Amino acid sequence: MKSKRILISSLIILVLGSGAYFFWDKELIPIEGTIVTVEEEVVDAEKARVEFNLPNATSHQVVERPFYTFSYNEEAEQPDWIPYTLYPLPDSLRVKRKDNFRADPLVISGSASLKDYKSSGYDRGHLTPAKALSYSKEAMNASFYLSNMSPQIGIGFNRGVWKKIEAKIFEWSNKSDSLYVVTGPILDNPLGTIGENKVAIPRAYYKTIFRFKDGSISGIGFLIDHKKFPNRTKVTDFIASIDSIEKVSGIDFYHQMDSVQQAKIEVNKELAKFIRE
Repeated sequence: MKSKRILISSLIILVLGSGAYFFWDKELIPIEGTIVTVEEEVVDAEKARVEFNLPNATSHQVVERPFYTFSYNEEAEQPDWIPYTLYPLPDSLRVKRKDNFRADPLVISGSASLKDYKSSGYDRGHLTPAKALSYSKEAMNASFYLSNMSPQIGIGFNRGVWKKIEAKIFEWSNKSDSLYVVTGPILDNPLGTIGENKVAIPRAYYKTIFRFKDGSISGIGFLIDHKKFPNRTKVTDFIASIDSIEKVSGIDFYHQMDSVQQAKIEVNKELAKFIRE
C-alpha cells in the first residue's frame, strides 16, 4: 500500500487566438455577451456562466494532476471517468509524441503495471488521448501513466474505430471555441481480465462532449461496444445522447450545470444539432 500523496494543481493559463482560458480542478468557461443560446432557447447570462466541476462523486480515489483529474477504480485498475478539454491548436504548435508507458505513483493502492499488459493480446489504450495533452512535453508525458489506459482490442478497435472517433473530435475542436470531453469504460459485466492485477477488459467505452461556440452550447456522445469492427465502420454509427450514456454508465457527467440547460443538451443525438458551423 503506497502512502497517500497530495498534489496541488497548478493554475494553467492557455491563450489561444483572442481569448484566454483558465482551468484548475474544474473548468470555468467564460461566455461573452449578455445571452447564450441552448437549442434555440435564450438563457439568462448569469446561468450561462457555466462552471464545470467533475462528474458525480464515486467511492474511488480521485487523482489530481495539473493536466487532468480522474476517478480511479482499483478493482478494475483503470478510471471510471477522465475529463479533458480541447481548444483549437494547430499541429505545428503541438509537441511530438514520445511513448513513456509506466505505472502511476499517485494511485494509492498501486495502478496497473506494464507486466499486466505484456503478452496480453490487448493494447494499452489511451482514455485521454496523447494528442489532447500535446501542448507541452510535461503534459504529453503525463498521458502515458497506466492509470490513463484501458485494455483495448488493437486492430479494429484501438487502432480502428477508437482512433477514428478521437480524430473526429479533434476535427470538431478546430471548428469550436472549446470542447469539454469526458471519457471512460463501461465496467459492469467485463469481458475478462488481464495480468496479475486483473485489469478489467471493458465491454464498452463512452465519450460525452460539450461544444462551446460563439456563446452557444451543444452536446453529444459516443457509446462503442468493445469488439473488432471492419475498416468501413463510420464513427456516426456510435453516436448516442449523453442521457443514454448516463443510464448505461450510472454517471451524472454534468451535475453541476443548470438542470434546464442540462436536460436540453443531454437529450440530443443528432449530429446536425451538435456541430453547427
